[in-house]
Amino acid sequence: MLGAAAAAVVVGVASPAYAVVGGDVIRHDSIQNLVIAKDIQFTNGTKGSTCHIWNRDGGNTYNYVNAHNNCTTASMNGRTYSWTVWNDTDAFTMQYENYWVNMHGAWRYVSANDYTRIHDNENAHCYRESDGVNCYVSYG
Repeated sequence: MLGAAAAAVVVGVASPAYAVVGGDVIRHDSIQNLVIAKDIQFTNGTKGSTCHIWNRDGGNTYNYVNAHNNCTTASMNGRTYSWTVWNDTDAFTMQYENYWVNMHGAWRYVSANDYTRIHDNENAHCYRESDGVNCYVSYG
C-alpha cells in the first residue's frame, strides 16, 4: 500500500521541459538567416560581434545603438527555439532581409541586420508571410 502511494507521488511530480531564464525567439517556417544575440553592451566593447539595435531599451521606442564588438551572436538556422542555444536571448534580427516587428500590437519595419531588443519576459515568434518575415513580440 505504501509503495502505491509513493509511486503516485512520483508520477504526480512533473519537471518542466526547459527552464528559460530570459527572452525566447521561436523560428517558424524554416526561416533562414534569423540571428539571436546576448551579452549586449551599449558602447564599443570586447565581444565578438556587432549588434546595431533600433530599440535599445526595448519596447517600440526608437533609441538606436550604433556600437561595435558589443554582443555575442548565434544563427537560428536549424533550430526552432533560441533556448536550445542560450537561456537568455536579448535581441534578434534577420541578417540579410528587412523584416516587420509587431511589438505588443505596434508595427515597425526594421532594416536587415538591425536588432530588435527583447526583455526577459518577452518572446518573439517569427514567421514567413506574404509581405516577408514578420516577428510578433509578446509577453510570455
